[in-house]
Amino acid sequence: MSRQHNLELVHKMYEALNSQDLEAHYRYWHEDMIWHGPPGFGDIHGVKGFIEEVMKPFYKAFPDYHARNDIEVADENFVSATGFLTGHQRGEWLGFAPTGKFMRMRFSDFWSVKDGKLHENWVMVDHVDVMNQLGIDLMAGIKGGR
Repeated sequence: MSRQHNLELVHKMYEALNSQDLEAHYRYWHEDMIWHGPPGFGDIHGVKGFIEEVMKPFYKAFPDYHARNDIEVADENFVSATGFLTGHQRGEWLGFAPTGKFMRMRFSDFWSVKDGKLHENWVMVDHVDVMNQLGIDLMAGIKGGR
């Protein structure tokens, strides 16, 4: 596919993410897609798994979810982007009770494109910074053990 097609594919997928249109993802992701999540998530296989295991819990925790890319790079086979995802924690997330606090999560994504759809996605997220913003001290257990 062309560089332009691949960028537009990611843009349309982000429109679906930001509008929480879960069914639209079937138009943008390859049927045998793999989402390689950040530490704690592992690999998710298939669009249904991505929706059920990643997006639904995230929307529940951050109902005002909004993601935006700041930098995008694409060629005929890959797209990469880095940006920020924002939202207020209104529900449990990663086992932590809702804080009501606003977070601004830095992320980087790399996607491969197969048959005109997103096939694999490698995701990097700065969870330590997000937890600090939510008032959760991930280092407390380590500091207390010294």
